[in-house]
Amino acid sequence: MKRNILKDTVLLTVIQMLLDGMSLLLNSFMTKHLGTEAMGVLTLTGSFFRLASMIAGGNVFLCASRFISEELGKEIRNPKKVLFYCLAVSLGMSAFVSLMIILFAPWCGMHFLKNPDLTSPVRLMAVSLPLVTVVACLKGYCNACCKTGICASADAVDFLMHTLLTACAVWFMHPATHAGICYMTAYCTIGSELITLLFLLCCLPKCRTDATGTVSISLKKYIMLAIPVMTGSTLTSFLSSANDALVPITLKQSGNSSAEALSQFGIFEAIVIPVLFFPSTVLVSLSGILITETARENSACNKSRITCMAEKAVQKTIIFAVFVTEILILFGDEIGELLGGGITAGRTIAMIAPVVPFIYLEIVLESIIKGTGSQAFSSLNYLAEYIVRISCVLIFIPIMGFYGIVLSYYASNIFGNISRILHVIKKTGMEFSLVKLFGIPIFSAVLSAQMLLMLFHVIHVAPEGHIVSMIIFSGLCCPIYFLIQKELSALHFRTASPEKS
Repeated sequence: MKRNILKDTVLLTVIQMLLDGMSLLLNSFMTKHLGTEAMGVLTLTGSFFRLASMIAGGNVFLCASRFISEELGKEIRNPKKVLFYCLAVSLGMSAFVSLMIILFAPWCGMHFLKNPDLTSPVRLMAVSLPLVTVVACLKGYCNACCKTGICASADAVDFLMHTLLTACAVWFMHPATHAGICYMTAYCTIGSELITLLFLLCCLPKCRTDATGTVSISLKKYIMLAIPVMTGSTLTSFLSSANDALVPITLKQSGNSSAEALSQFGIFEAIVIPVLFFPSTVLVSLSGILITETARENSACNKSRITCMAEKAVQKTIIFAVFVTEILILFGDEIGELLGGGITAGRTIAMIAPVVPFIYLEIVLESIIKGTGSQAFSSLNYLAEYIVRISCVLIFIPIMGFYGIVLSYYASNIFGNISRILHVIKKTGMEFSLVKLFGIPIFSAVLSAQMLLMLFHVIHVAPEGHIVSMIIFSGLCCPIYFLIQKELSALHFRTASPEKS
């Protein structure tokens, strides 16, 4: 079963870019109508729900994508049996977790979400967990079968329905209390997941995976293989939720009131983080494909193919990320103001921008690591990374306030992704050159920006402060940057070739 990686990545990127753009606009819309404090509450609730979903499903999308892909890479196979394993295990887990959340909802509302009024919305969210699990499993199956269009369409249906329901609820119902906001989130999630499930069930006949014999693994072996994946994903989600819960607490310790702490947290999570991650859509699309392709090639012991994919993915990621960093540094203030986050959001975007290459590298490196079966390393590395981040949150936010969050992102992302790079080099044998991977893109970004700034100065046009000027500057800077980078890379290759020979 062959897959055109470039074609599938472009398809997923176009669709996901539209969805992420709409998500960013939805966050801006909700921030202006509900306020930044409400967005802080939504973020905390969403963090809890993601943790519950991950524990309930055990990251079944990744399990289905990886193990069904490995099954498809074998001559004697039965991929639908592996799908049955995924559904059986994940549904059993989700039913158990849902029951536990329903029983301990008062404790969750009081101690995790810091609001006893959220007990009933938490119970409603628990009801949706089995539904979310089944949707994720079926999407993983379609992804493993190389049906990229179905996965992308399912994401589009899910997001569009969730956006439509949320926008209507905000516009017509105007939820004012924290409980009302959480009820809105729960109902919108259940509605969108139900429609997505119906869509996937209609598309399943298109995923033809004929069995050629007995399944290569038993249910017991599947569980043993899936446990490291589940454990790693659950650990990461738990640490992320713990970090989210600590940020408002430490912001209060720096002298803010509860409302101010939630407001600042809401600005960071609803505006700053989505802006930083919005351009990475192409990498998210690529990473999902890389997991299945790397797993398939790893199963076939084709190391040269894995090395080639790793080198190209890392190089292209850094080139792209450096350009995004350049634009965010130049126009972070304007972007933050435009989306309703104010001066705080704008300054934070510009301040975190230099760490964007490391943030984007994580997306691609993790897909390679998981595709090659290095789940144990991934889990340990995430543990170390979040220990660094949470330590910075506990130490620096009470001292520095809001900007302590920035320091925590720098420390954890640089530390974690240097470890990932070293592991991928060891695992795949890919070539690593600081000049080629970082030096040339950074020099190209600085040169292209300075050339355009000089041109704008000569014609007396300020690129900052106006959305049209920003778009024109970015549109002109993009081809200049990539042209300079391409020529310098070719020059570096010609210079390095005689040395190798």
